[in-house]
Amino acid sequence: QQPSFNAASQLQVQDVKPLAKSTTGFVPRALRKGGDVAEDEMDEKVFKRRIMALLNIITPDNYDAVSDDLIEWGNKSVKETDGRILRKLVQLLVEKTADERTWMKMYANLFLKLISKISNDVQDHSERSKSGGYLSGGSLVRKYLLQKCQEDFERGWKVDMPEAKQSEEFYDALAIKRRGLGLVELIGELYLLDMLTAHIIKSSLRRMLTNIETPEKEVLESMMKLLSTVGKKLDTLEHKTEVNLYFERIKFMTTNENLSSRIRLLLMNTIELRKRRWEVRHAEEAPKSIAQLHQDMEREKLAKQARSSSG
Repeated sequence: QQPSFNAASQLQVQDVKPLAKSTTGFVPRALRKGGDVAEDEMDEKVFKRRIMALLNIITPDNYDAVSDDLIEWGNKSVKETDGRILRKLVQLLVEKTADERTWMKMYANLFLKLISKISNDVQDHSERSKSGGYLSGGSLVRKYLLQKCQEDFERGWKVDMPEAKQSEEFYDALAIKRRGLGLVELIGELYLLDMLTAHIIKSSLRRMLTNIETPEKEVLESMMKLLSTVGKKLDTLEHKTEVNLYFERIKFMTTNENLSSRIRLLLMNTIELRKRRWEVRHAEEAPKSIAQLHQDMEREKLAKQARSSSG
């Protein structure tokens, strides 16, 4: 026989103890003291975390929406006179781009969008324009971008690759190399989009080709990465004389026995690349959006149907 629910009604209220309030129980984040709702967006820890969260999810599919959100964060610097938020946005974006070379062109276009969309009301009172006013808007983005690229480029990268290829040290060294070459490639992409001048690129190449007797392999790898990125645009009649000088030095180094055979082979490949008018034999394909992948699948499907009907 099932017990009667009426039995519960016979319990005396005074016999039921009130629940004790836990000091360690779950509290929704929005209700916590210091939670997102109450956070100060002008606090560096807060805006750095929010910006990184956006940079970690951006892809070709959500580029428009996420890039707009990033620009909105940059525009919060209208409340400042030192451009802290915008400066941090540019710095984080440079670091993210250098570490994720697969998305290089997307990030380079994001810098271009940032320059064109940041409000002119965003100013940095520590940075002056040629006319004497405060730098603002897109000009300020360019300034921060150039400063960050120059600082990281001058710091350089140097690493000895461990022999144990499955070790933690090997992967750490690989990451350092990836970021170093990624920064150089970013500088080249910014030049291709006219965000950096030919003068900056030529100064960088001259510096990297100063020592041709005992050069560091990291410097040479950076030089070759930069040349392969900008070569087609830079190697024109206007700059031909200087580019010829670069290649005289490169040709000399191909016979420099102080260099490893791997580096000398890479130098010879760079000479061949110029002879092919900077056409890369196996160009890396940029990542595609989901919509582009669907289009490719549809084209392949139609091509198969066409082959089947013709057979």
